[in-house]
Amino acid sequence: MADSTIDPFPLDRLELLETAVARLRYVSIAVMVILIAGFVFLGIQLGRLSSHMDQLAAKVDGLDVALGVKFDAANAKIDTVSQQLAVELKTMGTEIAARTSAVAKSIAGASSVAPAPPPPAPAQPAPTPVPKPVPAQPPRSRP
Repeated sequence: MADSTIDPFPLDRLELLETAVARLRYVSIAVMVILIAGFVFLGIQLGRLSSHMDQLAAKVDGLDVALGVKFDAANAKIDTVSQQLAVELKTMGTEIAARTSAVAKSIAGASSVAPAPPPPAPAQPAPTPVPKPVPAQPPRSRP
């Protein structure tokens, strides 16, 4: 017969498993509570932000009513400046196009004329050879 080992404390492992499951349950409940609290906090902040945006919109509307004439005058000035700018940019574009075509015509006209021959290169004298040094004679020894 094979030796079968019998655990002397079979309930000990079961108790450890139940303890681990209970701790995991507590941790998961704590995480869920933190998540719910975070979402509640974000909801409150978004509500406050919405009310602040409504207040700001009301203030801007009040400024428009109070200073409506000034805003209309500023809008009219901006419109006139934008129209003048458009006209100015058109005239600049036509000037640039005219200058570009003039430069292109002058280049085309210059290329049809035969180019002048380049000036002759100055004559250079032939290089003079450098004389090689004569090796010195070693001193003679006495017999």
